[in-house]
This record gives sequence, C-alpha cells and structure tokens, in this order.
Amino acid sequence: MKTLWARAAKGGRQMQVSEGSDTFEFRSPHGMKAAHSRLRTFAGIAVRHLQHFNHPGRAWHDLSGPQDTLTVVLAEIGGRCEARTNLHRPAALERQRPNHISFVPAEMRVWGYTDNMESVRELRLSFDRKSLGDWFGTDLDPGKAGNPELMFHDKRAVECARLLAAECDASDPSTGLYGEGLTIALLSACFQGRPQKENSGLSVSQLRLVLDFIHEHLDLSVSVFQLARLVDLSSSQFARMFKASTGVSPHRYQLNTRIGKAQELLLMKGESLSMVA
Repeated sequence: MKTLWARAAKGGRQMQVSEGSDTFEFRSPHGMKAAHSRLRTFAGIAVRHLQHFNHPGRAWHDLSGPQDTLTVVLAEIGGRCEARTNLHRPAALERQRPNHISFVPAEMRVWGYTDNMESVRELRLSFDRKSLGDWFGTDLDPGKAGNPELMFHDKRAVECARLLAAECDASDPSTGLYGEGLTIALLSACFQGRPQKENSGLSVSQLRLVLDFIHEHLDLSVSVFQLARLVDLSSSQFARMFKASTGVSPHRYQLNTRIGKAQELLLMKGESLSMVA
C-alpha cells in the first residue's frame, strides 16, 4: 500500500501524486488544491482510493487516462460533483445523486467538475478493456464496455467500492484474493450482462483438477483467474460454477481448507499454534 500526498504545481497545469516508480497525475487541473491517494493493485488492475481538495469556486480535471477508467464517488463534502463531456453543460438532474459511477474510455476527455466544493473522495480503477474479456467471457456486455457512461448508479458496485477503499487504507490488508474478489464483483456490477443460467456446476474432472491444485498450493493465495484458466472458463463463469459445485466461493473454500489443515496439525501432531501459523 502506498499513501501519497501532492499539491498542484504553480500555474495549475498538472498535479501529480508520486512515490518511487508509481505516479498518478490529475490531468488539466483547475482550482484544485491538494490530493491524497492510496494505491493497491489486484490482478493487474490499479485501485486507487483518492481524495482531492479544491479552492473556493469552480474546479475541474480531466478524468481520462492512458487506460480505461472507472470512478465511484464515495463522499462529497460541501456540495455535489459531476462528470461532464462539456464543462459548460451540467449533467441531467436525474443523474445528480450521491455515489454516482462513471466509465471513461482511454484518452476520452471527460471532466470531473465541482462548484464551491471542499473535497471529493472516490475509488478509481484503471484497467485494459481487453482484460474484461478474460474476467467475464461471454457474460461481458460489449455495449457497456465499449462506450462511455457517466453518472450512473448501482448499489452493489458502490458497496464493493467502499470495501475496496477500506482495503486500500488498511495498515494490515487482507489477502490479495479478497481484494481480487471485490474488484471482480465491482466490475461485474458495471459491465456484466445478464448471465446465462447454468444448470450445473463444474464437471467431476474439472472440480477434481481445481481442488487438487488448491490443496497443492495451500501456502499461496491462488487467484480466481488462475483457477479459471485451469478449466478454460472466464473468471465470472468459473466462480459461479464453482459455488454451484461446492456451495462456497473459491476464496471461502481456500480459507476453510487452510483452517481445516491447521486444526488437523494441532490435533494429530500436537503442533503449537505458533508453529502452525
């Protein structure tokens, strides 16, 4: 986890948040005073918990980046923020509600706009659109993934975003598998079409292959993407079919298996708790 602070450069042409090789830039900022960023990466997706602070009056910056961007507004202090394709054209009234979400394709200029607002707190994801196909396969809605959508609302996505923001802030974060699961769930809420119903779970041979792999790698946090590749499924399809077969998610199955192994060592070998840990 990286906790970064930055202040706008003189002249307001750029504001960067940087540490080591990682740099996040607010493009074309105006009226912005400072920013705070916490970064985690899950399955190659940069997840940033951002808070930016503004001077009195109007403020804005370009939300776009070299990769596709998904931003979820978590808190607005002092007013409301908007996503605009035209700085002088306000968003429709029905979209001006708290906790709105915007998807901005790579290098497509969309403005994050505020007026007399103290600060905005948001979760911002940066990713390669092609990777969505690996996550969702035929469940992916190409219309949603190929076009900008500004200030839409989804309660499931916002809840996932709040949990991911907490993971970014945590001094002792959970396993990467937990964050990966939240990231998939958030992206699924935003980009997944109506999933095809599966009448059954994994085949016997598929399930045996996956379970053997999990048991052979109990000391690692094996990602859903890795497991899905073993049986040639997308991540979302695999997770759904795995739960149909076992009754639990891949993440929960791995946790339960580790706990069971630890208990077995304690009972059968008399190992101390510190040795098992």
